[in-house]
Amino acid sequence: MKTATLSRPIARRDFLKFSTVAGGGLVLGFYFKSGGTAAAAEVVKPSAGAEFKPNAFIRISPDGVVTLVSKQPEIGQGVKTSLPMIIAEQLEVNWKDVVIVQGDLDPAYGGQSAGGSRSTPNNYNEFHKLGATARTMLVEAAAQTWGVPASECRAENSAVHHSSGKNLKYGALVAKASTLPVPADASVKQKDPKDYKLLGTRIGGVDNPKIVTGQALFGMDVKLPGMLYAVYDKCPVFGGKVVSANVDAIKALPGVKDAFVIEGTSNLSGLMPGVAIVADSTWSAFSARKQLKVTWDEGKFANDSWGAFTAKAQEIAKKPGERTVHKDGDVNAAFASAAKTIEAAYSYPFISHASI
Repeated sequence: MKTATLSRPIARRDFLKFSTVAGGGLVLGFYFKSGGTAAAAEVVKPSAGAEFKPNAFIRISPDGVVTLVSKQPEIGQGVKTSLPMIIAEQLEVNWKDVVIVQGDLDPAYGGQSAGGSRSTPNNYNEFHKLGATARTMLVEAAAQTWGVPASECRAENSAVHHSSGKNLKYGALVAKASTLPVPADASVKQKDPKDYKLLGTRIGGVDNPKIVTGQALFGMDVKLPGMLYAVYDKCPVFGGKVVSANVDAIKALPGVKDAFVIEGTSNLSGLMPGVAIVADSTWSAFSARKQLKVTWDEGKFANDSWGAFTAKAQEIAKKPGERTVHKDGDVNAAFASAAKTIEAAYSYPFISHASI
């Protein structure tokens, strides 16, 4: 199997390619470059039973099941539901017919990080085009099957309907749609936002039933042969280092495979100095950590405190700004003429939102 990406700029009509998958399915996929730009994928026709893997986001099987891939990691922000919803909206599929698959880490997907609330805006426009193009091809497949103009057909509820009243489910159109060329830009019409049925509505998270019933979904649920578990104890003060630790006593505890000091780095992107404990179970690792005794050199930040930082921040906030970023109207005049003014100061700790 071969796949290819294009280093040259491409036209919109080129960013989608179709092919068949095992069982005669229809696959529509594209690659994302690091900047979020879609690049074309070479058409590949695998042998029966082989998995078609140009990193497609849409797969429709002959039985009508629509499988959508969510490439961004789901860490509680809901993108495993919201991103497929964008495709499903334009594809005109019944949400109950959709199966959502979490995409594995794969360079072909492009950026797969999560942070800064960028997952939806970075993928939004491309996913709309992806779903709309697939829908256009399914409508054309139905029109050719019936021998009627595509303008007399419309897609709705996982099927294509003709003005005469007849209809064909998407599953019945898989074979025909797989043979069609990518439509020109002008023939791909995205839905008007006023006609959206999914976007803007309250849709439950696709994994909610599994979450509330305790089914394995998370990284900590992964189990591999011979897998070990580690805990890490780092200095409570940034920049602190280990002076000594009772690692020999920890190594002798039940289930513990090793315990050792890590010198670490002062680089915020690296691993801070601390003590690691490796064990054959989380229980053994956590139990051993409770008995870990470390003497720390807390370094030059030992006397810093959140209270001191807060006081300094409030002092800075009282000083006038050094430059004007944007000015609209006369704030001082508005305050001077106001019947009542309210002043308040807000602060929050410098923490990572990874806690979600």
